[in-house]
Amino acid sequence: MQAFHWLVEFSFARNAMLAGLAIGSVCSLLSVIVVLKRMAFIGEGVSHAGFGGVGTAIFLGLAGLRQDLVVFAFCLATAIAIGVLSRRRRVDPDSAIGILLVAAMSWGVLMDNLRSTFQQHAWYQQLVSAVGDPAARPPGYEQLLFGSLLNVGQQGVWLAFGLGFAVLLVAAALFKEIIFFAFDESSSRVFGVRTGAIYYTILTLLAVTIVISIRLAGFVLVSALLVIPGSTALMLSRRLGPVFFWSWLIGTGGTVGGLLLALEAGNLSPGACIVGVLCLVFGLVFAARGIARRLSMTRSTMSP
Repeated sequence: MQAFHWLVEFSFARNAMLAGLAIGSVCSLLSVIVVLKRMAFIGEGVSHAGFGGVGTAIFLGLAGLRQDLVVFAFCLATAIAIGVLSRRRRVDPDSAIGILLVAAMSWGVLMDNLRSTFQQHAWYQQLVSAVGDPAARPPGYEQLLFGSLLNVGQQGVWLAFGLGFAVLLVAAALFKEIIFFAFDESSSRVFGVRTGAIYYTILTLLAVTIVISIRLAGFVLVSALLVIPGSTALMLSRRLGPVFFWSWLIGTGGTVGGLLLALEAGNLSPGACIVGVLCLVFGLVFAARGIARRLSMTRSTMSP
């Protein structure tokens, strides 16, 4: 197969596979928490808030690590704002997420438009020269949506593994509190769990995960990896251990399968292929579960 030939012969393909495995592992394990706590829309809002950070970085001529820091600032600020508004019940959570999501995306588009408008002005060129890189090439919208996994360098691989390991380390250290909080927030508060701190910790972990994933995988793929593996796993089991295992297997398997498909075809977006494979797996599990349920009902009806 051409895909395996590319993996053996070309380092960029191997880097893409390693970075994809790191991203898929972190996102799929957090996906269980996101789905259990019904935070899927929050993850969507935080990930798309990164669009505002990318637009701001483009306007300032920032690239690489400095761009990632701006994106992280936007994602973290959006996550905290969602938490403050929703937990204090000043605004309905869905409304708060929707407002902040469209506000951040609109800001990103506005910054990109202003860059195009002002790029011939002397004051703007001086600003970019002072804080950014005038030669920095802004990413296209397709790259923002589905990432550039095949353009990941060795530094991107180490960054994905390093920050991903840090996220999982924090999640493992607070595992019992997070799970108790996800299943029953009111009871966990009674038993002494600092639910506010846990909630904002989860939001921070989501923000970090989204930032390390956006440049490599794009907004759409991050959203898919934060929702689909956990949702699919919960259809396969209700026991916590197997749910985490199935979620990890689906997330990493979908990432590997989508990337192999993109390499085999040669002209398909890896991000779009990964999302397509994840959706296919979800659809197959959903259909199989429905068929199994009907067969069980039929057998119970026919039994004396």
